[in-house]
Amino acid sequence: YLLHGVHPVLPFDLTEATFLLEGYRSEMSTIDLLAMRIRQLERRQEDIDQAAQTLRNARFESKEQFEKKFQNRLIRTEYQPGDLILVRNSQVEKELNRKTKPRYLGPFKINRRTQAGAYVIEELDGTISRQGIAAFRIIPYISRFSPELAQLAHIQEQSDQDLEETRSPENYTESATDSDQSHE
Repeated sequence: YLLHGVHPVLPFDLTEATFLLEGYRSEMSTIDLLAMRIRQLERRQEDIDQAAQTLRNARFESKEQFEKKFQNRLIRTEYQPGDLILVRNSQVEKELNRKTKPRYLGPFKINRRTQAGAYVIEELDGTISRQGIAAFRIIPYISRFSPELAQLAHIQEQSDQDLEETRSPENYTESATDSDQSHE
């Protein structure tokens, strides 16, 4: 419809002779036929605008849903010079024995960020790497004694407790009695 401005004619339309505009009849004058076609074309732009708005709204809703679902994974941090990081060992991802290989290399320090968005890293002793590292391969290094790790552990404990509350046998018995009462 959006391409040509008219709905497609389907086989059941031919058998029942139902079209979108009322008023078609045999032996119409050219003026009447042109007037009907003009009315079809006048509505076309409004229909295209409405379809475009519907599509735009659907895309924004989909974007919001995606961001809500993956909000913890979509955090893009810009690392500052001196930050400790780990680098994903992407060379072993295609090997068959990747289970036994280290997934991340490091820790390293950030030296600087290039204009293209990659990072130049250095060893902890100050030796600068010759090649840049893409931002998607970098994750922050969190020490075992870091307060950030304690905060992450606390968040994990809370989510585990919430999960246990939803799985507790009391919830199953309450929901079973509720469903029994609703059937009566």
